[in-house]
Amino acid sequence: MQASLVRPSWLNAAFFSLALLASSEAWAVGTAAPQPDGTANEIHRRLSEASDILKIDNEVLDADALRRFYETRLYRPAWGSLADQLMPILSAADQEGLPLHPLHLAAINARRQAAASPQKQAETDLLLTDGLLRYASAMRGQRVDPEDIEDDWFLELPQFNPVIFLKDHVNDLPSALQTLAAPYMGYQLLKTKLAEMRQIAAAGDWPKVTAGPPLKPDADDPRIAEVRRRLMATGELAADADTASTAYDATLLAAVQLFQRRHGLADDGALGPRTIAAMNVSASDRARQIAINMERWRWLPERLEKDHIVVNVPAAQMEVVENGAAVMSMKVVVGDPDHPTPALHARMTSLVLNPVWRVPASIATNEILPKLKKNAGYLIANDLELVSPDIAPGSPESQGVGIPWSTMNSMPWAVRQRPGSDNSLGRIKFNIPNSDDIYLHDTPNRKAFTRSDRALSHGCVRLEHPDELALYVLRDKDWSRDKLQDEIGKGDTHTVTLQKTLPVWLLYWTMWVDADGVLQVRDDIYDRDLHLAAALAKASHAPLLPDHTQKLLPKTVVCDGCRAP
Repeated sequence: MQASLVRPSWLNAAFFSLALLASSEAWAVGTAAPQPDGTANEIHRRLSEASDILKIDNEVLDADALRRFYETRLYRPAWGSLADQLMPILSAADQEGLPLHPLHLAAINARRQAAASPQKQAETDLLLTDGLLRYASAMRGQRVDPEDIEDDWFLELPQFNPVIFLKDHVNDLPSALQTLAAPYMGYQLLKTKLAEMRQIAAAGDWPKVTAGPPLKPDADDPRIAEVRRRLMATGELAADADTASTAYDATLLAAVQLFQRRHGLADDGALGPRTIAAMNVSASDRARQIAINMERWRWLPERLEKDHIVVNVPAAQMEVVENGAAVMSMKVVVGDPDHPTPALHARMTSLVLNPVWRVPASIATNEILPKLKKNAGYLIANDLELVSPDIAPGSPESQGVGIPWSTMNSMPWAVRQRPGSDNSLGRIKFNIPNSDDIYLHDTPNRKAFTRSDRALSHGCVRLEHPDELALYVLRDKDWSRDKLQDEIGKGDTHTVTLQKTLPVWLLYWTMWVDADGVLQVRDDIYDRDLHLAAALAKASHAPLLPDHTQKLLPKTVVCDGCRAP
């Protein structure tokens, strides 16, 4: 019979006593040796008998993480009088958008108020340590790994080990915990708005607007009074406005348009289904959405580069940041829900004037081939050509002439679009090498930038003013606007390497606070808020602390080209 691998409890105690004795010898010179006590014995007993998890009444603790914390301190209790400073920090976790129930607050308080005994003191210390580990982990964005939620999230989660953090700061933990919040103004501003939304929710929420037919300016309808009260609650309409009026006048029109712009809606002033639905989202739901977006701030590194480009995908907006301040801003077009723009961090290395568009095979088969079956001249009409060793460049075959398209189920050749004013990439393409072949580029379709909904591309980012960005990134080369236009006017494809690469961040925030202190809201175009909310709800009930340090395989990207304009 195989010998049991489980050490009997008396042997655990013997090893524990020997460890304490060895520690006493190590402390003999210049320092009073720690003495074994009942609380340390009780902590050691509890952790020795536990497997992966330790249960104290109805509370579930991560025994392995606790063992790693306590074993190097010989299972002595850690917090003592520091608990008076630590408990208020844990109790305020909800102000950071974190759930309170994983932190064992009620169980800790109950034991702190009970008569002192080694058992109660051990349980208090264990519960508090586990709560602190969970709090530190959560504040550093470790509750979930975004790569486990989204298959096109290519931002690596910063590494953080809560056990090491507690060990390193066991003597100054109250102050150390204050350093865990995401060090960004965007995070702090959302935190303020979170408190405001919860205060509104606690006071009974803002007024609702009855659903009904769309209302336009100059209308007179009882629901207009509801709209007035709703907009007064969030400041689009002045606090002294007439709440009884049922007339849709010019003052209300300006307020409705302001509300629409703050929510990424077309600011046409029409009180249609989307605008009314946005007005009727409760303050508590907005608070939950704020907390979701605060989580994404925690996924960023402790600082971004002082000079960088950032695209907020739900806002379809790009900013160029220099020395920490925005120096350029423009609208962009991002991927539609079926072709989402991924989250990633890359570096702009070059730009291409008069680029060639190499059409991804999926688009060639699914979009171009059906059009060729209806119109054999589609390639010619759109400056497209077939590319193959078997097809001579410029031949009729390269333009799709004489090919039996109706018999084909897939495109057997590569397709590319020649440079020109109708090229899908426009006149300028910005290279940001990445695994998903995403890039920033010009576009011949300028009408898209007049829309409020600009999730229209196949994944790449189209720029409203690509020439302005080109002049900015080429400023070290002293390119003028005339030189840029002259180079484009030559018509040939030309790559210009940047003297200094520029970091580019593609990020996802559906809520943020703008420079005027106004909470901005955008649609969750890819359901990332929905996915994250579900993952966080599951994580908050997980018995073990998350460990994102071990990944079985590196993420692979299965792409077809990969992305396209």
